[in-house]
Amino acid sequence: MPFSHKFQMGMGFPKEGQVVGGFTVESVSVSHVNIEGGHYEYPTEMIVNGEGSTSEVKNAFKEFFKARRTLFSGFGNPYQCRHGKMVVQRLEAGRFSITTQGVCIRVYLRPELERFIKHLNESRLIATGTDKAKWKTIIDNYMKEYEKSTSKANPFFS
Repeated sequence: MPFSHKFQMGMGFPKEGQVVGGFTVESVSVSHVNIEGGHYEYPTEMIVNGEGSTSEVKNAFKEFFKARRTLFSGFGNPYQCRHGKMVVQRLEAGRFSITTQGVCIRVYLRPELERFIKHLNESRLIATGTDKAKWKTIIDNYMKEYEKSTSKANPFFS
């Protein structure tokens, strides 16, 4: 499973002190809960401050909370991750709490790629004659490159 710090980094959460749509991020808290094998939830709270309404806070963060990304666990397993519904509450004097329940679900990408390669071969849509070991190497290399591309810091907000 992607641990909470990986979810936070991989989903591109803003940093403390960063200004988003006129609201300054005071804190970001992300934890993780094992729901069942391959299904994890990430209770999240951001505290922001600035002048405006709860609607303006929602508008500032709307695109971020719509994001879906693929993250990899420490074991190299891919997970499809998304944020949950954003709930904004006004605190005192220009401060707001934004809470969500993020989710990551295990994706069995390798078997899907293997089925796809088999389909392409059987349909003669790609050159035939490549043995299983070669396709396994191609899939392994693809998975490594895919994981590498998702493990870099990928901030949502610049």
